[in-house]
Amino acid sequence: MSNNKKLYKPATPELQYGFRPNLFLWPSRTLFFGPLQHLQFHAMGTVAINTGLYQPFQMKPFNGSYQSYRCALIPAGCKHELNAGGNIVACLLIEKNSPDFARLNTQLPWQASTIIRLPDTQWVSCFQKIYEEKLSKEEINKLINQLLNTDDTAINIVDPRIGSILHTIKNDPGNDFSQDYLAASVGLSASRFRHLFKEYSDIPYRRYRMWRRLISAMETFHKIDNLTYAALEAGFTDSAHFNRCFRDTFGVNPSLVFRNLDRFEI
Repeated sequence: MSNNKKLYKPATPELQYGFRPNLFLWPSRTLFFGPLQHLQFHAMGTVAINTGLYQPFQMKPFNGSYQSYRCALIPAGCKHELNAGGNIVACLLIEKNSPDFARLNTQLPWQASTIIRLPDTQWVSCFQKIYEEKLSKEEINKLINQLLNTDDTAINIVDPRIGSILHTIKNDPGNDFSQDYLAASVGLSASRFRHLFKEYSDIPYRRYRMWRRLISAMETFHKIDNLTYAALEAGFTDSAHFNRCFRDTFGVNPSLVFRNLDRFEI
């Protein structure tokens, strides 16, 4: 583990700009870390934990003002802007229907649309270790399990009808299921479906479907190395549609992320 002095080690040009981004995907979590400049206003499809590896970063909610953070939790659907000045930031995304989320929500309950400042020492030490020691994906997974205190017995309490729909979307994100169709498939009215879906997922159905399509496109791109093909396979109408949705979700053009990846593992 890193000592306290190391938590605030200077971000030298050799350390910062010789580093290329890393992206790791698991079924219920995604980890990106790399040097970031400015991310325009965006809202992710699941909860995110951002951690500055060596320096704080600046972040502001929509209609808010910039504040400095070393580690922060951003709820799903919370529109925000980030400025890291080229420093390395780790972003851990945790899917709602997972033991990770259930455990995290028990330890750190939060309100929708409110950025939460987190105690940073453990998070910073964990991600510094991942970055500096070039750990395997399996080792990274174990470290994050320890950090989150993940317990496979932890479960989210969810209406089984909504759980069934989430499973359907995750397995077939490219399908243009209408809300009426999905609601009828589990015996709900369309209005009740919309209410229950947002109550559980924290975001509307269409935004969740877009989120799952973005993840699906990343998985396909990992196999094929053709971003346009991956976007079409995931259900986007064309590359422009994919680019716009990616910017709305992550605050940056996808080409800036994928063209310079050092490690991309699923």
